[in-house]
Amino acid sequence: MDIALCGVTNPLEAIEKVRTEHFDLMILDFIMTPIHGDKVVEEIRKFNKELYILLLTGHKDLAPPLETIRRLDIQGYCEKSDRFDQLLLLIESGVKAINQMKEIKHINSELKDANAKLEKAYLESVETLRYTVEAKDPYTRGHSDRVSAYSVLIGKFLGLSEEELHILEVGGLFHDIGKIGIPDSILLKPRKTYTR
Repeated sequence: MDIALCGVTNPLEAIEKVRTEHFDLMILDFIMTPIHGDKVVEEIRKFNKELYILLLTGHKDLAPPLETIRRLDIQGYCEKSDRFDQLLLLIESGVKAINQMKEIKHINSELKDANAKLEKAYLESVETLRYTVEAKDPYTRGHSDRVSAYSVLIGKFLGLSEEELHILEVGGLFHDIGKIGIPDSILLKPRKTYTR
C-alpha cells in the first residue's frame, strides 16, 4: 500500500487541502490558531463524512468534551507525550479500519452490480410471462402496461417512495399472470350479451 504524507501548520489551509485533495486519515492538533481542532473537524464534516480523524492534545484540561468528539465523529483521541506508543496504536488501528471500510465498499459495489443483473433477469422473465399472457388473450393486449403506468401515477400522487413505486410498476405488469393457467376454452369463451 502506498502512503503519501502531507503536513500543514495552518488549520484553514488544512480544511482547504481536505476539500480539494483525497486523504484517508488526518492527525490533528486540538490547540491551534486561528481556530481549534474541533472547529476544523466541524468544517470538514460539512463536506467530508468519511475522513478518519485522530485528535491530539497537549492540554488535558482544555480537551474537547466527549460529546463533541462523538458529535463530530472523531475516531481517535490521544494526549501528547514523549512516548508515541498510544499514538502509533491509534494510527495502526485507524489504517486497519480504513482498509476494512474500503473492502466493505468494494464488496457492496460488487453486490450492487450483482443485484442489478439479477433484477434485470427477473424483469426480463416478467416480460416474457406477460407476453405469453397477452398472446393467450389478444383482447387485453397492452392492459398490463396500462395497469402498471396508472398504478405508478397513483403511487406518485400518494407520495410513495421510489422503491414502493418500483414494486407497483412490476406488480402492474405481473398482475394478470394467473391467466397462464386458465384454459383457452374458459379465457376466450364468448361473453354473454344481456338485453333488456
